[in-house]
Amino acid sequence: MAERCVVLIRLFDLERTTGYYSTSDLALAAGQRCVVSDSGPRLGVVVSCVDAGAGLDRHLNHVLRVATEADVKAFDENRESVESALSTTRELVANHRLPMHLVAADYALDRSQLRVYFTAPHRVDFRGLLREMGSRFSARIELRQMGARDEARLKGGVGRCGRVICCHGFLRQPRPIPMELAYDQELFVPPERITGVCGRLMCCLAYEHEAYKRELARMPRLGARAVHEGKKAKIIAHNILRRTVTLLVEDKQRVEIDADAVTLTSQRH
Repeated sequence: MAERCVVLIRLFDLERTTGYYSTSDLALAAGQRCVVSDSGPRLGVVVSCVDAGAGLDRHLNHVLRVATEADVKAFDENRESVESALSTTRELVANHRLPMHLVAADYALDRSQLRVYFTAPHRVDFRGLLREMGSRFSARIELRQMGARDEARLKGGVGRCGRVICCHGFLRQPRPIPMELAYDQELFVPPERITGVCGRLMCCLAYEHEAYKRELARMPRLGARAVHEGKKAKIIAHNILRRTVTLLVEDKQRVEIDADAVTLTSQRH
């Protein structure tokens, strides 16, 4: 491997941060554990290696070393002891009477930094808390405020599908999900049916959105007038997956037929 190679590394932090780092003269391979400089030394794993452009590596944080057994042991010990740090922080938050809900925390590998994640209904002045925490833990303290979706991404959970929620399992950059996505897919259901564990609309509504829009554009619209077996009818529902429509015939009968078999009339309701 050439010197000054750049590697893509996924950190073993709560956010599973992925970024590029300079290797200097280290020879690394995909799947190898290493220690990087990122607000203190942090453990990570190499995802892939790329050749750096001239001078590019000088603008990146560095890989400090290949991870040793001592590094892995320190990481495991930090993960076990962080609950104690959270418990102490909760006491300090209560003493300062701050409206903060602590979600999670993690240490840098050498405990030089403690990062604490929290939610709050508004911006919080935590300067006094920050000073007391720095003195109590003898470390640099970083407090990160997050929203409900970020909390779910960190803590995980099981969705309505029975699988681990997407944002915790594989979705690295969840995007806002507007109600229009549900309307476009004709999901006329109570909001709680399409709400995730975070209390927001489920991320999976976006996965097939374009496919639904494309298929619906090829089907007769809801409310359109039609004729079925010589009787007047109106389209009242679509089944996008079967590509059928439901007709309400003038004798109040409901009939499901193939969308391509619909005979539309020019009459509008």
